[in-house]
Amino acid sequence: MNFKGMLLLLGGAALSLASARGQNGRLITPFTPRVEDSTGKKVYVQPQEVRRSRIAITFGYGYSPVTSYDSYANARFPFMENNAPSAQGVPAGHITSCFGTVSFGINYEITPWLELNVPFVYSHNKGRQEFRDRDKNDQKDDWFTLLPSLRVNWLRNNWISLYTRAGIGFGLGNRWVSVDQDQSAKAIFGWQVSPLGVEMGKGNFCFFVEGGYGFTGVVSAGIKLKVGKVLKDGRVSTGRTVNWYDKYLR
Repeated sequence: MNFKGMLLLLGGAALSLASARGQNGRLITPFTPRVEDSTGKKVYVQPQEVRRSRIAITFGYGYSPVTSYDSYANARFPFMENNAPSAQGVPAGHITSCFGTVSFGINYEITPWLELNVPFVYSHNKGRQEFRDRDKNDQKDDWFTLLPSLRVNWLRNNWISLYTRAGIGFGLGNRWVSVDQDQSAKAIFGWQVSPLGVEMGKGNFCFFVEGGYGFTGVVSAGIKLKVGKVLKDGRVSTGRTVNWYDKYLR
């Protein structure tokens, strides 16, 4: 999906939110005030009989992460020969293909408009390293990152959400070069900023797509699955107490 497609999708989502307002009750934003219900409790919306967990697992795929750019990867892994810096004028490595990124994470809804996501992100690159009279010297990069992120839902009802996500984390980068079977690893600082995102879905299954820059990619998409059975007294199957007056969206 290109940037124009992303804008069209987000625009359509905004229109859907606006048209659905009358049918789906209150829209929730970071500025939505809570009101008192019949029991005197502060609530965003009135609770319903159907209750769901705040906990979810996420699976995602991203295109064009920053780790697939020569300017980033070569700065972390300058060419080395026999553990000594390469001679001046030796070309740096060139990434020729990128698998993209795959991620698996745990998601927790702190409030209806604020969520915490902790994904593990993996990406893999292939490339070439020119050196002396050798025609082809393969290189392979692997990146492993733990990337805690906060997500702000700017507009949300019970089936669609427009959001911004940002996160910082840490991980490990590894490069293997066929010249002398050289392999090196480094600790890395990871980040992702996604200004525009949309999530769609109702019940325990949602689909999301977002655009940004960083370790998960320029464009990333995936699914979110609610986990944890919610009992009638408001507890999930793990025994954690949930205050659904502050959570559930009508």
